[in-house]
Amino acid sequence: MNKLAKFVLLLLIYHAPNVLAQTPEERATELKDHVELTVPNGDGTYPLAILLPGCLSWHPHHTRWREELLRRGYAVLHVDSFSARGLEGRATLERLVCSGVQLHGNERAGDLMAVLAQVLERPDIDFSRTVVFGWSHGGWTAMDFLLRLEGRLLPSNLAVLPDLDAITFAAAFLFYPYCGPGSLAGEGGYPAHTRTVVFHGARDVITSPQQCRARTEALAKAGAQIEFISLNDVGHWFDNHAEPSTYDVGATQRARAAIDDVLAELPPAGAAH
Repeated sequence: MNKLAKFVLLLLIYHAPNVLAQTPEERATELKDHVELTVPNGDGTYPLAILLPGCLSWHPHHTRWREELLRRGYAVLHVDSFSARGLEGRATLERLVCSGVQLHGNERAGDLMAVLAQVLERPDIDFSRTVVFGWSHGGWTAMDFLLRLEGRLLPSNLAVLPDLDAITFAAAFLFYPYCGPGSLAGEGGYPAHTRTVVFHGARDVITSPQQCRARTEALAKAGAQIEFISLNDVGHWFDNHAEPSTYDVGATQRARAAIDDVLAELPPAGAAH
């Protein structure tokens, strides 16, 4: 069995490690040294963009998106759930996170909830037009996060849900998310106002485009504003320009164009949804 096949097999076997449930305040305290919130230069208030990397953590394509979003006037939030747990280095991340042994999407969703409850106190952030980007494991996290907020479902690492009703999640962009066993299917509903686009390479053998297409179509049928974009002849990590073996410029440009279209259609910051 090759390395990719082992990865997929392990992900499909849903482990359930014991996780300590904490209050949002306790969880945020443990995460405080692993949170990066970057704001554009100048005074004013800024809409928020949340970036959730995959199981191998931050890479150059995430830096590129952070710089682009800062230029567009967004504050950018990154919560490093990996380093907060001492999970660092590619070998460790592949063995423990990418395999599904530790740190599932619902736990990262809980981390994000706890941090956002603290970020809500900042007067320089306008939460009426928040957008979420998620890649692979981060796409799993983003979808779990939105589904749990909508369904009022506790993640395993929080004892209570924080009040995030003041945040409007206007859009979500999910690159090749994990949609297999252990991720939420969405029976509790999906935020009706969150424009969501899922990008998946048709040749992806790391996460299943078939599973994500089926979930997307089910959520759309139930009323979600969600779209699945299949990208022919590309696989996982098609947008990581630092990995020549996976990068595809055409697919990346198509994804970026779709994101540009959604961002251009969002209401002005401060507008009620």
